Amino acid sequence: MRLVLCLLLLPFVANAADVDLQAAKATAEAAERAAMHARDDFLQSPEVREPALSPGGAFLSFKRDSDQEISLFIRHIDSGATHRVMKDARDVSVHWSGDSRHLWLVQADGIGIHDVMEENGQRIFRFDESRRQRFKLVDSHAPGHALLSEKVAIDGTWRYRYLSIDTRGKVTASVETGKVLLDALLDRHGRVRYATGYDGDDFDTVTWRIDGTERTELMRCPLPERCIPVAFHRDEDDETLWMLAHHGGDLKTLQRYRTSKPGWEILHRDPRGIADARSIIFEAGGKEWLAMAYEPDRIEWHGRTEEQQKLIGSLQDSLPGTNLDIMPANNGSRWLVRAGRGGWQFDRYFLFDTDKQELTPLFKEERMGKIPPADLADIVPVHWRGKDGMALHGYIFLPKGIDLASAPLIAQIHGGPYGRSSGSSDAGAYLLANRGYIVFKPNFRASTGYGVNYVKATEGNFGKSGVLDDILTGMDHLIANGIGNPDRQAVIGHSFGGYASLLAITHHPERFAFAVPGAAPVDMAWTMKDIAIEGGSALPIDGPPIEVLFPRYNVPYGEPAWHARMHRDAPISHAANLKTPTYLWAGAQDDRVAVESLVRYVVEANREYKPLLLIDPESGHSPRGKLNSEAYAWLIEMAADRHFGGGATPPSKQLQQFLGRNLKHSNQAGHF
Repeated sequence: MRLVLCLLLLPFVANAADVDLQAAKATAEAAERAAMHARDDFLQSPEVREPALSPGGAFLSFKRDSDQEISLFIRHIDSGATHRVMKDARDVSVHWSGDSRHLWLVQADGIGIHDVMEENGQRIFRFDESRRQRFKLVDSHAPGHALLSEKVAIDGTWRYRYLSIDTRGKVTASVETGKVLLDALLDRHGRVRYATGYDGDDFDTVTWRIDGTERTELMRCPLPERCIPVAFHRDEDDETLWMLAHHGGDLKTLQRYRTSKPGWEILHRDPRGIADARSIIFEAGGKEWLAMAYEPDRIEWHGRTEEQQKLIGSLQDSLPGTNLDIMPANNGSRWLVRAGRGGWQFDRYFLFDTDKQELTPLFKEERMGKIPPADLADIVPVHWRGKDGMALHGYIFLPKGIDLASAPLIAQIHGGPYGRSSGSSDAGAYLLANRGYIVFKPNFRASTGYGVNYVKATEGNFGKSGVLDDILTGMDHLIANGIGNPDRQAVIGHSFGGYASLLAITHHPERFAFAVPGAAPVDMAWTMKDIAIEGGSALPIDGPPIEVLFPRYNVPYGEPAWHARMHRDAPISHAANLKTPTYLWAGAQDDRVAVESLVRYVVEANREYKPLLLIDPESGHSPRGKLNSEAYAWLIEMAADRHFGGGATPPSKQLQQFLGRNLKHSNQAGHF
């Protein structure tokens, strides 16, 4: 009861959200009807990707996709001079050194270094797989160093070692721990100065200051709290550490610790009281923070002073209605800005001159995409109340130029469940909206980014109540506002989103025209037990086990009554009563959700409504290649066209062959 009352006090007013929905509805309906575009146009990738500004602000690194290969380049910003660093950089992770003199080039088997001035590079380190060596991070405090990790067994116990490596490949031991480190900040010599890592049987996240072999605990954050060190600054008589942390609070805030005045002080929190701190930028020289970002619905930036707010405001005025990510040079002279909004197929990049307050587009043509902005859906935040009165949040993609009260409504449910949907571009949602369907992306309780209470509010209700109620009340809220036809509803989702889709049609069979569950657990309790026993990619190998993780998220995983309730509500327990056309996707190499479980669901399903099942032989938990992704998108588009009639792009010959090999037909699904 106390948790519910706390959540009811959030600064949220349902009537205000209704007004916003009505305005968004009127705008979308008044727009010209979007032209229909081919499925492949939505699935394309931008030609230029991963631009990164050097810490000194003089260079940009970026990758260019020429269809045949993805190459890595460096460009001198002022002169425009560009040179290629690597011909094949598809699987290369790229990091600027703190002094901007080198690029660290990380591959699966080792590390290379590219000298920016000499325009040449070399391999400097090969990972020792017997020691499970991996690249960890680069920190601008340590201009010529990066951090490696390794995991070794000593006397039957795993030990985690963190090694400083310089640009010549020389390795020096820095820190050894009993559990994995999550984040670290380095000093100018490449040694770990501050770190956060798991500690104790409950896997608390602890922040330490490290002096040689001595560690001083500064902060402890029990799961699901997060505490992330973002920067530190050293003066003659003082050292300051900045953290983005919950630290016993509901929302993640900016907090500061000074050695001259021990103790934590909260410097900034979301003014709307809804969202966790998202990101931070610092003034030139790093002595003080400049601005903080939160995402209660759109990304909102807040300057520390009036002058800094004006600077942020100047940037936001230049890019109205956009979500902005800001990556500044260390001297503050330039910011690399990534901007996204509804109507843009891809996020766009700009350079912002902070002195002149001038904005310059980067890679304008390469980031435009094939689809005109007028033909892409508006993305609108939406807020509603759950059945218990809890304030909930999400997004809708509104098709243009049609009567939205008559349009089909499709809930696209995110995975996790401890993840979230954002108000950024989404190829799948854009595709469906282009066909005339409203796409609803709910951030149900358990979603991240809205504080600890929001994440823990499920209390383990992953069956026919709780999370599913949040999704349905959100759809009801939209329909009540004239957005969506109550007789034309559907659910789609991947992983946990696929499980929630199966739950929806299991317990509300008359409501939905169809469902497309991908990589969907058919019994969540079974799947969690399998993961606990078998491991796999669902959990970090060095993170908390399920029997620790779930209870910390307020899920009674250890109670037999919870497992019994989950089994009773599970889709597999009701498969014989399936009454909704269902189109399943499964990866044959999935190590989280066994393909055999989905085959079993099909076998046990109601004979009159046997699901169609697409088994991708090359993919794991998600599609791995371009053709694999296209097949999954085709499955969703085909299902929606079959039941709602919005149209679909015919499969290419190559896709037809793929589907012919891997699509398992059923009596209700017909042929493609």
